[in-house]
Amino acid sequence: MNIISKHIAITGGNTGIGFAIAENYLQHGHRVSILSRQFQTPNPLQQRYSKNYLSVEGSVACVRDIEKFYRDSTRRFGKLDVIVANAGVAVAEPIIEVTEESFQNTFDINVKGVFFTVQKSLPYLNSNAAITLISSVQSNRGAGVWAAYGATKAAVRSLTRSFAAQLGNQNIRVNCISPGVTDTPILQKFGFDNTTLANILARVKKETPLERLGKPEEIARAVVYINSDDASFITGADLHVDGGLTQI
Repeated sequence: MNIISKHIAITGGNTGIGFAIAENYLQHGHRVSILSRQFQTPNPLQQRYSKNYLSVEGSVACVRDIEKFYRDSTRRFGKLDVIVANAGVAVAEPIIEVTEESFQNTFDINVKGVFFTVQKSLPYLNSNAAITLISSVQSNRGAGVWAAYGATKAAVRSLTRSFAAQLGNQNIRVNCISPGVTDTPILQKFGFDNTTLANILARVKKETPLERLGKPEEIARAVVYINSDDASFITGADLHVDGGLTQI
């Protein structure tokens, strides 16, 4: 069976969930463009899928970088079929330690970046395009030391509804995916010592009905599904891929 190649644009596709999403699409013959602040050296996806893969360096916090990303990617692969607004940061800070700078950076990337990733994509979309925003289970929970992060992900959930309402008459679907705690390199960037991190993850596993962390490829499969024709009557939804953490 012939597969129609689609053009997928992903922000934050260097590691973890974004990398897994990109790899899944590339494995199925699609064209993938990535916007990221940095890339692995050597870049394994570039090495394996050079004809169908484009990496563009830049930050979603900078609207000019987003605009350049879409110009470069559509020049290479044509108009876009799928947008995945995945780029994000999570900083573990007790409320008393949050600075104006760290607060602004979190909102610039996680909210401003998502908003303009969608807005600036609109002139470049094919008909029947699909957009997925990556939120988090923290949008529905007391986020503790991730208070600013949780607030940004709640904003992403709200943007999903607003985008879906405004773009539905153009036959553009907008949904979000809310991953649970997922086993990615970001876990090592929170600044916890090994013992503290191990205790946190053990508690998360205990609270999760499936009693484990998520895998990046599991989140990727959910993203591919929600953007596919199999989900053609789904828009404005928030799909929790969290092992039941927020559902039970």
